[in-house]
Amino acid sequence: MGANILVMKKLILVLSLLNCACCIYAQQKKIDSLKRLLSTSNSDTSTVTLKRKLAHKYLYSKPDSSFLLAREGLVLATKIDFLEGQAKCYKEIGEAKEQMGNYPDAMQDYLKYLRIAEKLNLQFDIAEALIDIGLLYQDQEEYKQAIKYTLNAKKVLESITNKNKISYYQATYNAILINIGYFYFKNNQLDSALVYEQNAFELGVKIHNEEYMGNILLNMGLIQEKINNKALAITYYRMSLRKSEAIGDYTTLTNTYLDIANFYNLTNQPDSCILFYKSALQTAKTTLYTKGILEASTKLAGLYGKSNKDLAYDYLRTAAVARDSLFDQEKVKQLQKLKYEEQVREQEIAELKTQREEERRNNLQLSLIALFIPVFFLVSLLLGKIKVHHRIIEFMSVLSILFLFEFFTLLIHPIVGRFTNNTPLIEFLIFVCLAGIMVPTHHHLTTWLKIRLTNLQKWEKHITPPAPDK
Repeated sequence: MGANILVMKKLILVLSLLNCACCIYAQQKKIDSLKRLLSTSNSDTSTVTLKRKLAHKYLYSKPDSSFLLAREGLVLATKIDFLEGQAKCYKEIGEAKEQMGNYPDAMQDYLKYLRIAEKLNLQFDIAEALIDIGLLYQDQEEYKQAIKYTLNAKKVLESITNKNKISYYQATYNAILINIGYFYFKNNQLDSALVYEQNAFELGVKIHNEEYMGNILLNMGLIQEKINNKALAITYYRMSLRKSEAIGDYTTLTNTYLDIANFYNLTNQPDSCILFYKSALQTAKTTLYTKGILEASTKLAGLYGKSNKDLAYDYLRTAAVARDSLFDQEKVKQLQKLKYEEQVREQEIAELKTQREEERRNNLQLSLIALFIPVFFLVSLLLGKIKVHHRIIEFMSVLSILFLFEFFTLLIHPIVGRFTNNTPLIEFLIFVCLAGIMVPTHHHLTTWLKIRLTNLQKWEKHITPPAPDK
């Protein structure tokens, strides 16, 4: 029986390795296909698009190559004034810089991506820019801000009515669910985190989204470990390893190695713990994943602190280099400045939106008043044709002219305010002059209208034929 179990384990291992090899081969085929298309491209626009797509394929395995390709695409897109291409290249450049730990420059590129997308009204790209900014806040461990930006991305995506690129829409929505779930987990809101990750898993299976499956499984493992379901947690971690290896997602692979190592550290299995920390460090170094290098080397330095001081020192030195790269004071200041500028921009956009809403309400009210005045005037004329006491007619005529003049004052008040820069004394003098013209005019018009309506009533009475004698 024991021999059979051993054979089954070996068989499962071989099948898993074959599956990974097949998926890596498929990934390489996509890269080779893009390279062939790029070599035969006869259009600048398509060259930009292909460079950007190829940059994305290299993002999680060779971020330096990804950066160079995206930058080449940006230079060409700028040269031919291809704004949409510029926007998407800024996205890839930002993601490559974030991967390598250059957060201030990454934020700058994401903001450029967002502003061009807003200018061109590219709703999908606006959502993706907000997702990227949310992830950058996550790297700074500012999870409330990360949740805010990602929920905004979710709203933008859900508001899109024309979903022609349905697979692209679903994949982006899948990423949003994954990220929100993880941010809620880090914010210790486990129920919400589990709901979002389960929804992400269901959608990922439905649309066959292998690209994000390793990330989903990793997050589900983290949640299960947090709620003390250790057996299920390690199962999810191992599934995540296989999925991440299969598609060459070395960032998620590094994070999974780290979380498995943490799991074994907490369960007092030091040999397994060290093995997985070393795997994480090696993978992070291969892909220039600075954050992963820092965490893995710091943990290894602590574990070797008592048993092998020379090795511990080497790991500490590696950690110090990574920390300096991530948390350089100038970089931190630059990043804080960019965050502040973006917050100011968001406030300005919100204030502008409120101002426009107020203007719309005011314009609607002015339109209703403008419609009411002639209607009221027509009612006054009609009253002149029926048997109504002349006092009512006089009152209606005075009221009609009063409405007209007050409406005129209401209209010119903002113009006068802009002209005088809202200086009270000058406004007062202008309105006194206008009143000097309007009051006599008002008096003459009121008198004319009263006489007109009263005479009309008298004239109609005069021409009314007498009733026939019976």
